[in-house]
Amino acid sequence: MKIVKKFFSEYLFLNLFIFGCISLLSAVFLNISIFDPFAEAFHDFSLTDLYYTKVKNRDTIYKGPVLLVNVEDKDRTQIAFLLQKIQEGQPKTVALDIIFKQRINGQDSLLKQQFQKHGNYVFSYIADFENDKTAVHTDSFFTKQQGGYVNMFGNNPEYATIRDYHPFYKSRAAFTSAIIQHYNDFLYKKLSARKNRKTEIHYSGNLNNFTYYNYDEVMDPQFDATAFKDKIVLLGYLGIPRVNAANRTDEDKLFTPLNSHLSGRSYPDMYGCVIHANILQMILQNDYIKVVPQWGVYLLSFLMLWLILPFMCRLFFKGDLWFNSAGTLIQLLGSLLIVFLSILIYRYLHVRFDPGLLTAGLVLMPTLINLYEAFLKFLRYKLNIRFRSAFFGKNDND
Repeated sequence: MKIVKKFFSEYLFLNLFIFGCISLLSAVFLNISIFDPFAEAFHDFSLTDLYYTKVKNRDTIYKGPVLLVNVEDKDRTQIAFLLQKIQEGQPKTVALDIIFKQRINGQDSLLKQQFQKHGNYVFSYIADFENDKTAVHTDSFFTKQQGGYVNMFGNNPEYATIRDYHPFYKSRAAFTSAIIQHYNDFLYKKLSARKNRKTEIHYSGNLNNFTYYNYDEVMDPQFDATAFKDKIVLLGYLGIPRVNAANRTDEDKLFTPLNSHLSGRSYPDMYGCVIHANILQMILQNDYIKVVPQWGVYLLSFLMLWLILPFMCRLFFKGDLWFNSAGTLIQLLGSLLIVFLSILIYRYLHVRFDPGLLTAGLVLMPTLINLYEAFLKFLRYKLNIRFRSAFFGKNDND
């Protein structure tokens, strides 16, 4: 009964003190401009990136209805012949991560004929959610269909890591949502229930983890177009084959958690078309990541630190030798265990729990316990406020 009473008094106040100090430090860290580079670096990093870069098997080839075709740098006439060959295989959906925003009269006729001949095309556009007039669409000469937006969200999509997307945003459907609507109405209805909710992308892999074809492969007379039968064929720019890496072009290439460099300068690692393929696979397999909300992170972190406090305080009362040696060991092993468990939970349960707050509380706990003792002594001896505490000697509590 005594330990229960202490647990809901002394340890509760101590835990509130720890979280108050962490909140204060966070506010200082985030609002003083000198820390901006560090804050920006931490904002663009997640411990779950370790799963993608160090743990996930990158040799798995996705076997599903999504196939990718590289349009490379081909002109519109060549793309028209490519679409003709693809349509011979009777695909269910042909999605174009390409925008023909201006007419080029000499190359437009064949392409328009292809779009008119088949009704299984899904187009893409770049939305301007504040002003529809500045959105970038395929010219109405080719189609009146709007399709779905291909915008990637982030602090700065050109430099930030793409971890999330919106299936719908301001009553508009994303490109992948428009594809699902055409391919499978039942899945689209389930997807529609997510509405504008930000959704974490559960990445399956990069280009080499998907079945994809280059332009010359598809146009080869020996190519069997039945490979496309009833599939989702996703056309977009996937680089130029046989181009030396030193002459790489990073057009439509973005940063993702699969980047081999967790920090520091690196090249964008994934084409936008492949990001769409990852999103489609996630939807088709109902393989979503469940994200613990911010309030849940605060609550779970508070409860877990509350449970650790009695043990840490016992070490504190035993003296500096025990507290400094065993406390440091607990900090180190506890932090590693938190990171390890968060990655395991992400991998096997598909749940993302941000362990940053819990890890910070554990690392700072010994320092903040010392600070808490000094705070109590200030209240007792400087402000003459009378109260009992385990941090005072027997005489002081009389």
